Amino acid sequence: MKSKLILVTGVSSGIGFQITSDLLASGYSVLGVSRNANDKVEELLVSYPLTFYFESVDLTADIDSLPKWVVSQSKLRGRFAGFVHSAGIQQIIPLQINTYGKMLEIFNLNVFAGLALARGVSDKRVMQDQGGSILFISSIASKIGQSGLVNYSASKAALNGAMRSMAKELSPRNICVNSVLPGFVMTEMIEKWQDVYNADYINKINEQYPLGIGKAQDISNLVCFLLDEKSRWITGSEFDVNGGASLGA
Repeated sequence: MKSKLILVTGVSSGIGFQITSDLLASGYSVLGVSRNANDKVEELLVSYPLTFYFESVDLTADIDSLPKWVVSQSKLRGRFAGFVHSAGIQQIIPLQINTYGKMLEIFNLNVFAGLALARGVSDKRVMQDQGGSILFISSIASKIGQSGLVNYSASKAALNGAMRSMAKELSPRNICVNSVLPGFVMTEMIEKWQDVYNADYINKINEQYPLGIGKAQDISNLVCFLLDEKSRWITGSEFDVNGGASLGA
């Protein structure tokens, strides 16, 4: 029996890479997407030559073309059982220097590309007949404010709102739609901002999280459950995975 096929964006690093690795190890097939391949992607291609497919795609280059692209991939690889939109960018931009262009850059990848791909995956020609699961990797920032993250927080909150409407619209076809809201997780994105997220900042955050700072594995564990048939009665929900950070000080 052919393994279930999942589309995952942002597979070259962080949470997206962890989700992809765990799905493959659990017997799923994965079509992974990121702007470019790297050593991590190459390792997966070698380790899972029959179940891991990779496509290098700039998801913001032509967003309106993404649904047709998904249909073409389905014709090539088979029908999908799920979709995880993990690709995203975070920019620390104080409000006083914010611009429409900077807002659009974040929304194009974090929101608009994700919604376009969801449209493609939910196509009756693409999603398996018995339904499936669509997951958006949102963020604790959609609920808890932080200076400099106006654009990022707004984009993740937009995903949550879209998720709820999408869950209602797709429920007649047994397609579940949910959001996962990670807290502070140590990923390459955090390491990129070492001038902001320095050792002192990391230690402070670790003290503020009742269960400490999270790992990508903590997010992947929940995602894999929500893609499984065991979660068939869960839709339209936001899942906080933040080590208790949302409880407040």
